[in-house]
Amino acid sequence: MHRTMPRAVRGVAAFAAGALLLSLAACGSDESAAGPATAASGGSIDVVTRWTAGNSAAAAQKRVFDAFTAETGIKINITEGLEAIDDQVETAVAAGKSPDLVIVNLFDKTVGWLDAGVTVPVDQYVKDWGLAATMKPEALDEWRVGGVAGGELQGLPFSGFSWPFWYNTELLTKAGVTEVPKSTDELIAAAKKLRAAGVGPVAVGGNDWSGQKLFYQIAQSFTDAATMQKVMKEGGYCATPSVMNGIKLFTDLRDAKVFVDNVAGLSSDDMYASYYSGKAAIMSAGSWAYTESKASGTGIETRTALGGFPVPSGSVYPKPTAYQGFTGVGFMITKQGAEPDKIDKIRQLVTKFYGRPAVGDFVKDAGILPPVTGDFSSSATDPLLKASLGLDADVDYAVLPDVWIGSASDPITQVLTGAYGKATPQEICGDLDTATKG
Repeated sequence: MHRTMPRAVRGVAAFAAGALLLSLAACGSDESAAGPATAASGGSIDVVTRWTAGNSAAAAQKRVFDAFTAETGIKINITEGLEAIDDQVETAVAAGKSPDLVIVNLFDKTVGWLDAGVTVPVDQYVKDWGLAATMKPEALDEWRVGGVAGGELQGLPFSGFSWPFWYNTELLTKAGVTEVPKSTDELIAAAKKLRAAGVGPVAVGGNDWSGQKLFYQIAQSFTDAATMQKVMKEGGYCATPSVMNGIKLFTDLRDAKVFVDNVAGLSSDDMYASYYSGKAAIMSAGSWAYTESKASGTGIETRTALGGFPVPSGSVYPKPTAYQGFTGVGFMITKQGAEPDKIDKIRQLVTKFYGRPAVGDFVKDAGILPPVTGDFSSSATDPLLKASLGLDADVDYAVLPDVWIGSASDPITQVLTGAYGKATPQEICGDLDTATKG
């Protein structure tokens, strides 16, 4: 996963886990407290969700929950997941307070939940619930163990995304940059002009997931997809010349001051704030931010052109790169949720989300790429979403690291904070190998 929510401080993890336990304990006692009335109304489902207040998908989620409860009488006991949602859920499961359903990204520790026994495979549910005929095969494959066809299905993908580069054309023009950079040489030249005009070039969170994703986008510039996937999964950064060339490209761009000042200390929240306010001219951000950029009230969406990361000479990618995928938010069913007294309630709720009205609502409100077949263009009312749907001809899609680096994500992010600082290519590759091998 990529962290699609505004960054929460990691130091609150212990508090958040405790709050989760209290919340789930309350959920567990709610049905008995309500007595016969609750039982007659259909019982309840305990849900921990990534779509929390402030996220563009939260309103669409609430509409599904409300309609579901009105139709079925089944109550949804909601616990908001914070930045450390994986830790929260694992702590709750270990304490015997497991939720029934987790709405979460396939990222970091969640990639290992099936093997750890936190969740159950959903291959049979996809068939039994009538979803197999409408789900896009590529969306399902990204949620399979190993990210390949034939692997066990870890959950049900829902929130597909595009992840382009954003360019503030007004700031570029004022700085004397007449075209969006297509090569890294052009990017370096543009960064110099932007700095001379008092504007930051590329904003990114050097100490969180946003910086991790951008690093990998750059580092794979000279490496074919299969080799990059293997290195991400098993290590071998230092021993793979093409990857080392990509890491050196990253440090060359860093040392050319392509990134904004003090980037190693910044978060994704800082990135958004800098770009929306016009303090930085370029950022890499996903489709979940389209409606949020409009909600910022800065008008930035009217001054933004979407594209890809400029490519260096000799790149394996002929066009600028972007990310695209379906490892955004989806549905993971816990062992408790798979129990006979719960699974049919889960079925009713999950299939409600995949109905065309609900999917269209999420396309409109949250800018998701639908995981199901069908024409949702009428729901894509956001201009940036419409623009991103037409990017295929202008960009190549790089390998998103999420499912390949798995639970090594957090230690890798710590390594890359140093990469955005002063670490050398050899230090970076060595530390990445160590982090990958645990």
